[in-house]
Formats: sequence, C-alpha cells, structure tokens
Amino acid sequence: MLPENWDAVQIFLRCSRQWRFAGMGGPTGLDVQAVISVISLYRLPPEQQLERLDQVQLIERGALSVMNEPRN
Repeated sequence: MLPENWDAVQIFLRCSRQWRFAGMGGPTGLDVQAVISVISLYRLPPEQQLERLDQVQLIERGALSVMNEPRN
C-alpha cells in the first residue's frame, strides 16, 4: 500500500459498521455523514478532507463491487 493512501484506508476501516442497506438487498454504500465525521477527527485542512473523502469513496466502490457479486 502506498503511504499516501494509509489515512483513507484507516478511515474506511473505522467506518466498517456504517454500511447502508436497501431492504433485503445488499449494501448500497457507507453513510457519508459517518465518513465525514471520522474524517473530521483527523483535523485536516478542508482540501485534504475532500481528498480523503474521494479516496474512501473509491475504496467503497471496490468493496461494493465485491460484496454485491452474485453468489453461486
């Protein structure tokens, strides 16, 4: 893992219990307000906060594609 991605991974892991689900379906994504709250704990300048949010959302998309794969 590249060092510049470490904070984003830590934020993503800290939000691991913040998934939103659609009824009986699979997860639809993380609660963005929860992610923003965790990011704020890092006390980063606003532009870095947005960068971290973008990074976490990329990780989220990858996780969703795996979690929502059809199972045999």
